[in-house]
Amino acid sequence: MTRLGILLTGGPFDSERWRTAYELGRAALAAGHEVTYFHYLDGALVPVADQTFPDCADGGLFDEMPSEKFQELVDRGAEVICCGLCVDARGIDAATDYPDGVEVGLLPDLADLLGEADRVVSL
Repeated sequence: MTRLGILLTGGPFDSERWRTAYELGRAALAAGHEVTYFHYLDGALVPVADQTFPDCADGGLFDEMPSEKFQELVDRGAEVICCGLCVDARGIDAATDYPDGVEVGLLPDLADLLGEADRVVSL
């Protein structure tokens, strides 16, 4: 079994990096691989629950919120870690803003991911 590490630095609405990270992880999990995400910088905003975006309900640009997709990955066995310093700097209350299964860590967790993963993708 291969272990895939994904470092996500982009926010939920500034690019499609979160979607690429989601699709890579989904495919790896479906193939039976282990997947660990480390959300760094604005990436810490991606798994925030209850996000909304104008025109979502009308089939607009974002028909699915990033947090919903990452909750799906957690439910399938992915490990999702958000940088605690990044969380604090963005005013995220991890206890109430993140769904169950999303962890808060620090840079040593990123170092572990880099050392333990067979492959690492940075987005």
